[in-house]
Amino acid sequence: MELRTEQLVLREYTLEDFAAVHSFASDPEIAEYVDWGPNTEDDTRSFLEACVISQEAVPRTDFTLTITPTDEAPVGSVGLTVDEHHHGHLGYVVGTRYWGKGYATEAAASLLSYGQEVLKLPRIEATCRPTNLASARVLEKIGMTLEGLRPHDRLIRGTWEDSLVFATVSQ
Repeated sequence: MELRTEQLVLREYTLEDFAAVHSFASDPEIAEYVDWGPNTEDDTRSFLEACVISQEAVPRTDFTLTITPTDEAPVGSVGLTVDEHHHGHLGYVVGTRYWGKGYATEAAASLLSYGQEVLKLPRIEATCRPTNLASARVLEKIGMTLEGLRPHDRLIRGTWEDSLVFATVSQ
């Protein structure tokens, strides 16, 4: 699977992406906003192995792709998982060196469209920490609606954290 945007190629992960993925997944600044990381080398290897395995699943329920500027190594990740109710869950992460370039917005918009138009998902949601204003802005820009605050939603490094919930519903 491969999706293209103005600036990016969103493609399947391979085990050869290890160095690029580990460079952003091991960044403590990224880990501030997500419920994983900073990754050890084993964490990154396990992530890539899980991505490769999920590509062969039938039916496929995990679409995790690289965020790759044209002719470069991956600088982030975008994913859409489908749950047992046929609802989608969207997420993304971009390496700090690439913040502010519109990569998260392009990648998230592309995979959101894929979920709506190709997978025909009736509902797609995304969450972010309330302090992650940039991520909340990305979700608003791609047309998702803030539904509210989910208190004590995720246990992150021993602390229960709140989540903002954004969603889009197909008619």
